[in-house]
Amino acid sequence: RSLHPSTTVALTRLPTELLDNIITHALPEGFESVALTCKKIYVLCTPFIERHNRLRSQFHNLTYYEKMTDPSFTIRTAFDLIIRIAVEPVVARYVRDADFEVDSFFTLFTRGRTRELIADVHCAGAVVRLLANSPHLEQAGLDWKEYYAEIEEDLEAARYSQHAAAFLLTVLPNVETLTLPRLWKPLDATDKLIDAVVRKAKQSHLPCDRPSLAQVTRFGPSVSLGPEERFDLDWASPFLALPHMRSFRGPSCVAMDDGHKRVASKDPYGGFGQTLEAVHLVSCCIDEVGIADFLKHTTRLRTLRYSHSTKGNDDSQDWNICKFVTAIEREAGNHLVELSVTIREIRGSIAPGKASMRGFQRLRRLELPLEIALCNIAAATSQIATPKESLVRSSTDHELEYYESFIGDLVPASVSQLSLISRGTDHHEKALDLMFRHFAAKKDGQLPALKEIHLSCPVSADNAYKDQCARLLAETKKVGVVLHLEPWPSSVSMTWDGEQ
Repeated sequence: RSLHPSTTVALTRLPTELLDNIITHALPEGFESVALTCKKIYVLCTPFIERHNRLRSQFHNLTYYEKMTDPSFTIRTAFDLIIRIAVEPVVARYVRDADFEVDSFFTLFTRGRTRELIADVHCAGAVVRLLANSPHLEQAGLDWKEYYAEIEEDLEAARYSQHAAAFLLTVLPNVETLTLPRLWKPLDATDKLIDAVVRKAKQSHLPCDRPSLAQVTRFGPSVSLGPEERFDLDWASPFLALPHMRSFRGPSCVAMDDGHKRVASKDPYGGFGQTLEAVHLVSCCIDEVGIADFLKHTTRLRTLRYSHSTKGNDDSQDWNICKFVTAIEREAGNHLVELSVTIREIRGSIAPGKASMRGFQRLRRLELPLEIALCNIAAATSQIATPKESLVRSSTDHELEYYESFIGDLVPASVSQLSLISRGTDHHEKALDLMFRHFAAKKDGQLPALKEIHLSCPVSADNAYKDQCARLLAETKKVGVVLHLEPWPSSVSMTWDGEQ
């Protein structure tokens, strides 16, 4: 932002020593604006440009790495970065995109260098001062010497340090995108420290006041999608309470059984998620109570994507997709615009039930597995044993009358883009038949906004299912609805808000 001419004149009249001080304090947020003020100030900024560009190149998009040609640029762990910030504090202000996924992945090579840095009087003194003067440690009621001793113990053992990873989050005022370390696992002390960070960030109201993490808009843990991997959903709640949080991507999140109780109980901030606009829960294992607790305060949420996957070694984890969708409808039905619920992997059964989507008032884009249609068919025929049995038996006239209208239960009238996921087996062709029977005749009355359908039609699908897809293709053409037959039984082709 350019300065007013009178302000520029006033600046140029200041002593050079004072201007140098102003330029130094402008790094990095206001440096480029100050440099472009006028020729005189640009000349004074010239000695700082090389350093500014170097720090921005190294730290703006930060990941842990090793630079073999220059070990001084190597940052493998949170403690490496803490040392760098302690010695050169301005470094912390350059970090905007912080991807800490591989924290300590290089610990086999780190131990010797880290001990050398600690032994360095300059580095050690700077780190000690940084911790000793930390307002967050003080507000959390933590003794900085004890906290530092925990970090040193981890360093001595050449292992990941949760204490270092958490402390690093107290000194990043400009970070906007945050990815937690893959080894992140909260401890009592680090929970208290993160709580102090979040409370300070939420209390900030002045533009010039930039507490750590107060600018974060995108957040997510680093977890693989395998069945043995999990990230307890309650671990995310402090970060989702940050004042400018907009987007959350949560792989392998779990909130089942006792887990959902913790989501609600660990919310001392008066409602986490109030600023969220997009949530992507990938390969997660969450029940209807867990998702209801999570969505309770997300009044600005517009996009929700959820893919279900069984976690752990228990093969008997049934999932009630109908209750799950009903919980979403109850908590977020009046403001969600995009919703995707899919099944990535399930070991166990889909519990019988009946889903209704009629409470979604603003939904424009919807993605569902065809298994949810099977549940509604089973409920209509009172075949509680399994949804498949309801499709094998013949239907009565009363049931057929019901089927004529049940697409309205599954697809709200406001939806313009619909995606249905299926492997094309297990009698899914009958689900399609009953769902879209006489589609051309009832489209305008039940689905007036619908313009586009994405439907899985894999090569491996049953012939009966492929035939039904072909009939639907002809039916949709009659009313100008575009049908995309997708070759994969997975979520494809549609772009969702909040995706990177």
